[in-house]
Amino acid sequence: MKMTKIASSMLVAGSLSLVASGAHAYTVAGVTWDQNAIIDFIGQSLLFETVALTAGDTIQGYGAFTALNGALNFCAGCELTYVFGGYTLNNSITGAPGETFELSGGFINVYVDNAPNFNSFNAATAGDGTLWLALVGADPLATGFTLSGTTTAVSTLGLGIAGQGTGYLDVVGGGLGGLAAAFFDTNSQIGGTDFLYTSSFSPLANPIVSGGVTYTHGGTAEVTGSSAVPEPATLALLGLGLVGLGMSRRNK
Repeated sequence: MKMTKIASSMLVAGSLSLVASGAHAYTVAGVTWDQNAIIDFIGQSLLFETVALTAGDTIQGYGAFTALNGALNFCAGCELTYVFGGYTLNNSITGAPGETFELSGGFINVYVDNAPNFNSFNAATAGDGTLWLALVGADPLATGFTLSGTTTAVSTLGLGIAGQGTGYLDVVGGGLGGLAAAFFDTNSQIGGTDFLYTSSFSPLANPIVSGGVTYTHGGTAEVTGSSAVPEPATLALLGLGLVGLGMSRRNK
C-alpha cells in the first residue's frame, strides 16, 4: 500500500511538471499558458508598490497575475502572485511630469499557491506559495540601470506621482529559478535577456500599510518573453524536483 501511494505521488508530481492541454500548451504546477497566442508569452498583472524620490532609495512591491496570454483561467485551483524589490534609484527626482528616472538591481519572485488567498491589502499573501519563477533585473546594453521610466502626471492623491517604467529580466540560474525556470530561460530578448518588463503606476487614494511598509501606489505590469520545452536532461531534473515536492507534501 505504501509503495502504491508513493507511486501515485510520483505520477501526480510528474504530471504537474510538464505538458498540458495541447500540442503548444504547457502546464507547470497547475499554471498553463498557450504558445498559440499572438505573443509567445505575456503575463498581465496588477501591482502595489512604494516609490523612490532620492538617489539611493529602493522600491518594493507585490501583485497578482490576472491573465497569461490573454487567458483568465490559467491556474486551475491555484493563483500566481509575486513580490519584487531591490530596485535602487540612481538619480533623484522631484516628481514633476516628464522627468526620467533610472534604477539598478532588482528582483521579482513569482509564486504559485494551491490555496488561493491573495489579498490586495496584505503583502504577505503574495509570497506564501511555492517559488514558480525567480527573476533578476538585467542591463543588456550596459547602461548602468535595469529599469527606467518617466513621470507622466501629478495627482493630488498621496505622493502625487504617476508614471511608467520599462526594464529587462533574467531567469535566475543554478537551479534557483523556480519550478518553471527551464521553460523561460530562452534568452529571447535584447542582449540575451529573458523578459521585457513594463509597468504603469499612479498614487492610491488610501495607501496600504502591510508588514510595516507603506505602499503608496498601484498599477499594472506586464512581462513578455518566450517559452520552450526544456532539453530532455533538464526536463528530467525538473520532473524529479517536482516529484520530490509532491512526496514532501504527501509526507506532511
